[in-house]
Amino acid sequence: MAIHYDVIIIGTGPGGGTLAYKLAPSGKKILLLERGDYLPREKNNWSSKTVFLDNKYKAKETWKDKNGGTFHPGIRRMC
Repeated sequence: MAIHYDVIIIGTGPGGGTLAYKLAPSGKKILLLERGDYLPREKNNWSSKTVFLDNKYKAKETWKDKNGGTFHPGIRRMC
């Protein structure tokens, strides 16, 4: 059985989450796709130090800029 969606949003970060929030009352059928598993519920999730200074959930991947240089994006995720 095929399922039809009016809008598919990939990622619920700042952009995707805001878009989903704005579209929610529209009555459209919206699918949100997210990478990774659920974030486990633990005390460290609420610790700014753990998340932003210790980089517990910071992505380990490396991206390339338009000049071919590499950098580590300031994004956080489970996987």
